[in-house]
Amino acid sequence: MKKKIILLIIIILPLIMLGVFYFSSLQLPFSSLLSSPSSKEVPEIPEDDSVLLASATIRHSETIYESLLSAGLSPQDIYSLTQALKPLFNPKRSKPGDLLKLKKSPDGRIIFEYFPDSLEYYLVEESEDGSFSAYKKEVPRHKVIVGAKVSLQSSVYESMRKEGLDSELINRFADIFAWEIDFFTDPRKGDTFELIWERYLSFESKILMEGKILAAQYINTKKTYTAILFKDEKNHYDYYTPEGNSLRRSFLRSPLNYTRISSRFSYRRLHPILRIYRPHLGIDYAAPIGTPVSTVADGTVTFVGWKGGFGRFIKIEHRQGITSSYGHLSGYAKGMKKGKEVKQNQVIGYVGSTGLSTGPHLDFRITKNGRYVDFLREEFPTASSIEPIHSDEFNQISQKYQIQLHTLLERPESIYIFPPDSFDHLR
Repeated sequence: MKKKIILLIIIILPLIMLGVFYFSSLQLPFSSLLSSPSSKEVPEIPEDDSVLLASATIRHSETIYESLLSAGLSPQDIYSLTQALKPLFNPKRSKPGDLLKLKKSPDGRIIFEYFPDSLEYYLVEESEDGSFSAYKKEVPRHKVIVGAKVSLQSSVYESMRKEGLDSELINRFADIFAWEIDFFTDPRKGDTFELIWERYLSFESKILMEGKILAAQYINTKKTYTAILFKDEKNHYDYYTPEGNSLRRSFLRSPLNYTRISSRFSYRRLHPILRIYRPHLGIDYAAPIGTPVSTVADGTVTFVGWKGGFGRFIKIEHRQGITSSYGHLSGYAKGMKKGKEVKQNQVIGYVGSTGLSTGPHLDFRITKNGRYVDFLREEFPTASSIEPIHSDEFNQISQKYQIQLHTLLERPESIYIFPPDSFDHLR
């Protein structure tokens, strides 16, 4: 009898505890339901005499509507509030990690603050007559210029993360030199990386966001690569060598971040499904289903749809008689259609395994004046260099950045905050 009681306790007790945990979790405060240990902090905004009702982070599969409903707002108030917000920010664009505050003024009016990023936010206020008005605001902040130097000990990413650099900042650094350096094979232990960038701080000195990289340098035993950011009068930003040559090429080195090249350009390849030898006039990039695929250059979409053995397929026409095509896609980016203008590195679709395919990969092909060419062997020209009208201004900025990069290299610390007057030339 005692054994039966003990057995029942062993079986039933965990079920009771699970039930208690489940029902108690339903009664957690709104902020507890929506926040997690990895959530960003709500930026500090000057305090007023309103009462804070909720402060939270949007979670996966949630919407602004659901969040406000959980906070106790009526569906009618939520509708009026989101309609006022729409002209400035579409609530459907809310994403996990976005921050929000819900307040109530002393006279009972609703005040809603929404933070889709760290530097700007949207304020929606209820008026005395019950209508809502929305405003776009800037988070109070100040900017500092930060420099970092890193000695490569393992991978580029791991070495830079070890020095405390932000993941997004590392990715941007790699993107700057993407046309010059193959970060999978070129880096060697002892190589040095330098970068100078903008950092935005709250007035409580909390990091709100890492801004633009202003200058960067990669030093190895063979060569030193230097990138200088320059903005023209049309507010166009780009990175250049100290001599004013663009670091961008007219074509990307690949249309996606791939796991491996599973098949190269060939005039005689054994087809994996048909089991016959036939030309394979493109490159197969093996990558997981859903991997974003980007157009390798500016151009115009000339075909979107199903194309026989290529499955879901996109073709783009570029300048100088060049076309690119992307086959076996699982789907297309929103808005992809014939006649659409696309920009280099714009996501156009996603890796799949449609058509005659043995597994997820991208079939990528290039034609030049109607003839298929091996993309990996082609030399594409660089983008436009500094225009002569901007030469003097660029040369002055380039020299100042190079001095600051040299200063950074000579300093003992890995991370350095530059004095405010070090970058008076910035516009």
